[in-house]
Amino acid sequence: TAESGDLVTLGSPQLGLEEMTDLAEMLRGKAFKKRCLIFCPRAIQEQARHLGYAGQLESAGCELLSDCCTCLTPLVTKKDVDSVTTNSIKGAYYYKNSSGLDVNLKSLSEIVRDETS
Repeated sequence: TAESGDLVTLGSPQLGLEEMTDLAEMLRGKAFKKRCLIFCPRAIQEQARHLGYAGQLESAGCELLSDCCTCLTPLVTKKDVDSVTTNSIKGAYYYKNSSGLDVNLKSLSEIVRDETS
């Protein structure tokens, strides 16, 4: 278990539109202090973009990624980071056991509180 993560990942399973909407509201007026990757289906990202939520998330420092898996992406490897902050138990399991990464598991509200300014 890590005290903090080198980056934040959200979306294992991938985020739905309601979760992205909620996150955009939570991030209003805030920005991530470190890299934040959000994984969602392409159709959800397109809906979020049409409704303005994708832009809000990107303005808060989030990178939206579609059609790839949080746990299996080559974007999150031991080569690039030592630890990950996530709100996903599934993601935490795979990061630790498949990728050898330390994990900082927190609720979404804790992540927003601790990882944004």
